[in-house]
Amino acid sequence: MTSRETLGRSANLKVIERLGDPDTDANADWVEGRADCVLWMDGAVPVNSGTTRSDYSSDAAWLVRRFARNFFEHLTPECDTQTLVAEVQGVLAEEFAGLGQTRANAVVGPPFACFGAARLIGETLELTNAGDCVLLYEDAAGRVVSFGYSAVSALERRATDFLIDFKVRTGASHTDALQATVPAILDNVAQRNRLFGYDVVEPIAGLTTQLERVLMPARSGQRLLAMSDGFFRAVDTYRLLSSEELFETAFRDGLGAILAALRSAEEQDPEARAWPRLKLRDDASAIAFVVET
Repeated sequence: MTSRETLGRSANLKVIERLGDPDTDANADWVEGRADCVLWMDGAVPVNSGTTRSDYSSDAAWLVRRFARNFFEHLTPECDTQTLVAEVQGVLAEEFAGLGQTRANAVVGPPFACFGAARLIGETLELTNAGDCVLLYEDAAGRVVSFGYSAVSALERRATDFLIDFKVRTGASHTDALQATVPAILDNVAQRNRLFGYDVVEPIAGLTTQLERVLMPARSGQRLLAMSDGFFRAVDTYRLLSSEELFETAFRDGLGAILAALRSAEEQDPEARAWPRLKLRDDASAIAFVVET
């Protein structure tokens, strides 16, 4: 861990708990933290590609791990976050091209990922976001607020509405209805890095991912909770908790308690009828951390 003196700051980010489910290389989410920065990502791959170019079960799992490693290796107090993100994308573009094609020589498009980070720069806390990961944090008044605007939820809602209507009209299973929804999902994916609120990172050289950014004084004891949209399903899909309740439960009872409730809800609704959703089960990851001075 880099020392406070080396970083020229009097504050640290202390990770309280991190969780990833599944806890294997199949998870296309990634959360990681060190004293000066906490990062969170949620990867995705071309719909129904069924093939990979990396040694991982999905190229999205490859992307988030390689991105995080390169990001932290090159992160310095002086660097600009958005510039670093662009540089890492260029490095990974070369790596991805070097992976070649699949054994079947199928054309597989590049994976992409939502991105978020909290950095301590001197006495300032910088928050950045691209895509639909969720960050909850305490503001100066002690209220739990969220950071980041996402257009992805509205796009996914339209695709989910189509899926629901298809089920009602045809009586199809979730698997068949999801297959019928693929064109709508592909239309959504085509909006990435074009639609405001749907910026993502990709292994593409020269791509400028527009990051939302906010700066605030680093306050001792400030708590933050970052997560993938799969973990936030406890709030926006299964309605098990409000955002505020999720935040307090995470720090009081731990992330595992939330994950257990989330997975239980999924198991109770194997055809996504009580809680409509595209993926019956999604990767779920989160990281809880606090500012220490």
